[in-house]
Amino acid sequence: MIQPYQINSVSKNNFLSLMSSYEQNFKDLSKLICLDIITQNNELKKFVSLPNATDKKLSLLIKSVTNHTSIIKFSYDFFSDDICINYVELKIYFDSRQVEIMSTNDNRSSKILSSIREFHNLRLGKWYKNYFLSIWLKNCIKNGYSFDAQSEV
Repeated sequence: MIQPYQINSVSKNNFLSLMSSYEQNFKDLSKLICLDIITQNNELKKFVSLPNATDKKLSLLIKSVTNHTSIIKFSYDFFSDDICINYVELKIYFDSRQVEIMSTNDNRSSKILSSIREFHNLRLGKWYKNYFLSIWLKNCIKNGYSFDAQSEV
């Protein structure tokens, strides 16, 4: 029997757990962003959220939109309005209602995995990254960040 404290434990690190985290990330992201703004008309547009509790803006850039997927990027303005720190880039799968955190190198490379160990390390890395994404999305929602059509800059 799985105990409540084990729900997000590494022991659940398997393919089904990874897919479940993608689905939960989609649910959380849809609480943070009104998904109606992710359209081809808004491609390359920037949106900003500034909750009352903080002076740090969270920016959303819609990088690309296709019929079934979208790539978005979040940035914080930790130091000034002019200097944003890229925080996370996500790929949204609309048809399967999943969200995956993107990596700049590992997940975009087209090399063929040559061993089971490399596959396991990639899967473990994806699991941890998406676990982190789940925690981060929940924190953004908890702190009052949100994006809709009125947040476009």
